[in-house]
Amino acid sequence: MFQLYSAWADGPEYITQCSIRPENKFTYKFNVTKQEGTLWWHAHASVVRATVHGAIIIQPRSGRFPFPKPYKEVPIILGDWYDGNVEEIIQKELETGDKIPSDAFTINGFPGDLFNCSKNRTFLFWPSLI
Repeated sequence: MFQLYSAWADGPEYITQCSIRPENKFTYKFNVTKQEGTLWWHAHASVVRATVHGAIIIQPRSGRFPFPKPYKEVPIILGDWYDGNVEEIIQKELETGDKIPSDAFTINGFPGDLFNCSKNRTFLFWPSLI
């Protein structure tokens, strides 16, 4: 995504902007002129960069799609899940130079059904349930 006139707000904390203090909020206004599609965003602050992410969906202003309009849209967000202190994992990676694999992958924030703690907490997608 091209952040026209707002690149100052995209970057690591204390480099391009201050972090958002607990119990506060920040409204991020940016221009998406001549852009459309599904994009991925993620946090840049400390350990939240490992787990705070999501989709930005920019639909055509005209309402016209270059394909038949879908019946339903369901964003699918894939991610990693670490069973441990992310700061310690990052420090170990820096010390050893090795990439430490995540303990599970997630779909819309939920680990798959093969992970030992997720038997009742998995993301289900059935078109008939939507």
